[in-house]
This record gives sequence, C-alpha cells and structure tokens, in this order.
Amino acid sequence: MATRTTAGGRRPPLAPARAERAGLREYFRGVWDELRKVVWPGRDELLRMTGIVVATVILFGILIGGADYILSIGVRQLYTTSSTSSGAASPAPTPVTGVPHATPLP
Repeated sequence: MATRTTAGGRRPPLAPARAERAGLREYFRGVWDELRKVVWPGRDELLRMTGIVVATVILFGILIGGADYILSIGVRQLYTTSSTSSGAASPAPTPVTGVPHATPLP
C-alpha cells in the first residue's frame, strides 16, 4: 500500500490544526442552516405516509407471525414423530449418581 508523502518526505497531517477547525457553535449554525433548507411535508402528506408505514408494519407482522406459526407446527410434528419412532430402538438412559460404583473385595 503506497502512502502519500510531501516533497520533504513527510506525511501530511491527518487533521487540520485545532485553530483551523470550526468550533462547535459554527457546526450547529451550519446544521441549523441546512435544516432551514429542508422542505418539510404538510399535515396531509405526513398523515398519509404515516398510515402507509403503519399498514406496512402490520402486514409484515402478520406475514412473519403466520410463517413462524406454520414452521413451529412443522417442527413440533417433526420432533414428536422422530421421538416416538426411535424411542423403542434406543436403550434406556443409565442414571448418573456422581459416585463411582466399587465392586466388593472377596
């Protein structure tokens, strides 16, 4: 990766000196000037767009909830079917007591 250097072989400073930077007041003044340029929607347009957003959220909530419900039914049937069909072939689990069993000495 090539680095950019000046004629003297030094790298240029990454940020301007502190005195050259705009202060916090100038920053917010610029933000305020930009906000005054924004064309804000009227009340009717705002209500219409809000209605569209709410309807879209409800629609997708119903779609995702329905898909979740259908998939949960399928998974539940898959697990109940596999546990009942393979239950007879698997041996019963041995209880774990935590104490090793010792055989008595003769």
